Order: sequence, then C-alpha cells, then structure tokens
Amino acid sequence: MPELPIDHDTLFKELITTLFFEFLEFFAPQIAAAIDRNSAEFLDKEMLSDLVLGDENEVDILVKVKIAGQESFVLIHIENQSSSRSNFRARMFDYFTRIRAKFSLPVYPIALFSFDKPLREEPNTYTETTFGLQVLRFEFRSIQLNRLKWRDYAGSNNPMATALMVKMQVAPEDHYKIRMESIRLFATLKLDARKQQTIDRFMRNYLRLTAEDMILLRREIEKTMPEAKQRKYLEVMNEWEELGKMIGLEQGIALGTEQGIALGTEQGIALGTEQGIVLGTEKGIETGLREGEARMILRLLRRKFGEIDENFQYSIFSLSTGELENLAEALLDFQTLENLHLWLTENTHNVG
Repeated sequence: MPELPIDHDTLFKELITTLFFEFLEFFAPQIAAAIDRNSAEFLDKEMLSDLVLGDENEVDILVKVKIAGQESFVLIHIENQSSSRSNFRARMFDYFTRIRAKFSLPVYPIALFSFDKPLREEPNTYTETTFGLQVLRFEFRSIQLNRLKWRDYAGSNNPMATALMVKMQVAPEDHYKIRMESIRLFATLKLDARKQQTIDRFMRNYLRLTAEDMILLRREIEKTMPEAKQRKYLEVMNEWEELGKMIGLEQGIALGTEQGIALGTEQGIALGTEQGIVLGTEKGIETGLREGEARMILRLLRRKFGEIDENFQYSIFSLSTGELENLAEALLDFQTLENLHLWLTENTHNVG
C-alpha cells in the first residue's frame, strides 16, 4: 500500500501553535523576552478571511501579542513554505500590506522554509524599482531549515529545536539519533502530554526508522528510563504499536527467508520471504494492538483505583486479545480491585 502524502502545512501549523513560545525562544529570543505571554491571541480563520490571496494562499499563523509593560500590541505573522516558489517574497509583502491595513498594528513577518531542496539560500527581501528608483524594500525574518545542521542543536533543552531537527541537514543513518533526542526530551523535561504528542507526531512523519532502529530505540528506553517513566512514555506516545509492527515484520522476513532457502530454489526464497513478510506483519500488528489494549485497560484501572499491583499488571499483559476485550467491558462494573481479582480468577489462568 503506497504511503499517504505528508500534510506539511497541518503538521507545521500544529507544531508552531502548540509550541509558539518555544518557537520564539529558538528563532526570535528578543521577541520572546519582550512580549507579555499571557496576552497571546491566535487570530482565527474567520477574522482572517479577507486576507486570503487566491484559493490556496491563506495566512498560516497570525498572533497578536502585547509588548510587556506597555499598552501597545504587535502582530507576529509566521508562514511555513514547504516548497520553493519564485513568487513567495511578493506574497509575503502582499500579506504584510493586508494585515497592516486590517489591524493597524506593527507586523513582524517570519518565513519558515521547510523544504528539503534546493539548498541555496532563499532571499528574504522583496523590492520594486520603477524607472531606476527603488520605491519599495520589504524584508522578513527568514529561517531555512535545510541550511541548518541538526548536530548544532543536539542536547538543546528547547523542544522546538529538537522537533525541527528532522527537517535540517540529516543523513538517513542519523534518523535513530534524532529520535533518541526526543526520548531525551521526555526523560529530562516536564512537558505536558499535548506538547509531547505533537512533537512525537511531527517527528514520526518525517523520520523513517528501520526495524533495527526501532528495536534499538526500545532497548534505549528500557535502559535509560525507570519503569514507571517507561509506562508513561508508552502511554503518551503509543510506541508499542509501531514497535510491534516493525519487530513482527523483521521476524517474519527472517523466518520467510529461512523457509525459502530450505526449499533450495530462487522461487522458494521469494515465496518464503513473501509468506514471512505477511505472517510477520500480521503477528507484529496483532502483538502491538494487544499490548496497546492492555495498556489502555491499565490506564482506566489506575484512574479508577490508583496504582495497580505488579501481579495484576503481569496478568493483564498475559491476556489474549479476546480476553482483553471482555475485560474492557467488565471493568466498567468493577467497584473494587477485588472485582478485578475475581474476574481474572474466573476467566483466565493468568492470575499472579
């Protein structure tokens, strides 16, 4: 099945709006220090409807902020550009004039160039000259990710820097290292679940990890995080499902290749590999989904009864998919943990 195209605009808009102040701290620290953060107002599409330039050209992000200690406001306009366009500078100027005319406020324009190619530096100035006279010179803040090196930002405590590493100069063999940076963020910074999930979703769309990378990733999680932190990470990130698919696929390819070689022919190798991929993928998906359902049940039980004994956790993770589905329905009627114990005793042989 072909991969669905990446919705660059939606991903970047979600990332920047969710981590707006982190974005400013990273790229425009002087603005981050000068504004009243409690005043930030994201202007919605209805308010910006008359700023649209054609069918597809609408303002990405426009934020009204108050200057700290003053009664004056400024508009921050952020435009993500996922492909190189010759008319982009003129469009930024058109946006500026319309925004300025509508709101009668100063505007600070920022262009975020997120395309992979070309690597040449994008100009950030738009000029118009009439009969040799330069009648217009408009400049905007330019951020071109493909001209930045991800290693320069490794170890940063700014989550926006970590997320955007995936669109900087990155070799395929470094994808795993960048994914590790996101795990380091989770382990060291106290980010809320929404920010963590937004960063994770953004990075997954642009990082293509191999099955080997995913296995190494899981081992690193187990090695560097306490068990309680691991559970929280997997709950927030839904990591188990992807790991299950990838590990199952790897095991299936290995099994299929081995069976094919045993047949002793090229046809046998091809057949065995194909069967192994199908078998491994199905097993991996089933394993991932089963573990995901078990973790969801544990989350519901913790919300209802508090921390759950490790013996109960082990018993729940040992359940089959069908047993987990039955338990998910039954736990709605549980009043105490004794109800859980009785259910496990009566319905399974997995009570610790």
